[in-house]
Amino acid sequence: MEPSLPHILIAEREFLIALDAEYLIKAALDCRISLLRPEQLDQWDAAALADIDLCLLDVPLDATRITARIERLIEARVPLLFTTVGEIHRDGVAGFEVIPVARKPYDGETLVALVKARLRERPQPREETDQN
Repeated sequence: MEPSLPHILIAEREFLIALDAEYLIKAALDCRISLLRPEQLDQWDAAALADIDLCLLDVPLDATRITARIERLIEARVPLLFTTVGEIHRDGVAGFEVIPVARKPYDGETLVALVKARLRERPQPREETDQN
């Protein structure tokens, strides 16, 4: 895959749910997708995070446990889309209400619309012009 394609990171505790999100997104968008468990994000350095154009981050019922992780991603300017099964976060995560939440199980159209709205645009390579 080309590095100029958007890079979406799906940080999900449940592998099958991550695969579902990947399938729905790849069916609608030409992109690169990486799957990992949310705690693995803590090992990524700033350079690795700079390549991420959107992170779907699984939010547990007690979101206070991941506040530091969320703040680190925001500081690194990684666009976020929260995902959750919890009714408690239906209207957003306390302290981070501006970040939308995709509910699981996913509705494909809704998930893709949220991804498109949050996805950082990658600059397109400049086309070479023939000077002859």
